[in-house]
Amino acid sequence: MSEKIEDITITDVHNLLKKEAHTPILQDLQNDAYQKIAASLGNLKGQGFEGIEAKIRDQMVELLSESARLLIEVRKQKMLYGSEPPDYSKLTDEEKYILDGQQESEARMQQVVVATTKGRPKVLETISAEIRSKQMIVRFVKPMEQFIGVDMSKYGPFREEDVASLPLENARSLLSSGIAVQVHAKL
Repeated sequence: MSEKIEDITITDVHNLLKKEAHTPILQDLQNDAYQKIAASLGNLKGQGFEGIEAKIRDQMVELLSESARLLIEVRKQKMLYGSEPPDYSKLTDEEKYILDGQQESEARMQQVVVATTKGRPKVLETISAEIRSKQMIVRFVKPMEQFIGVDMSKYGPFREEDVASLPLENARSLLSSGIAVQVHAKL
């Protein structure tokens, strides 16, 4: 059983955002700040109000959500594009997760550039084969008839709420058409 995470107020998040926006380097942030924001939002959304009280709650949720989004965005900009490398000790675990993904992306870019500029078509063939064989887990939000995937395998038919692992190219097409949504297996 996990311990209860204390709430954080809109004023607290506003002050964090204001402090972060007015300084060029990352500010200290409690490692559980985003968890506190999420807990506060969950608690607010769970309040059973009606009428004007429900409208006030909804506005508070919107303000807290937007402030949190801006805080994350400002810190991400400093982390990824600041004039100095970020102070790792000032990053929350969630920000380390963002930075890890960015570093993985940069490494992949460098791999393609090197293979291309050094004349290594076999490396590029391996990269192409890897991405063509990649699968994505999706949840269908609309029914879908059976289809042949880019790998020439049959998929479906699918009903609403079915979950399937599909070739990346097919999954992206279904996402863009609104037939399915991505399921993030790691979360």
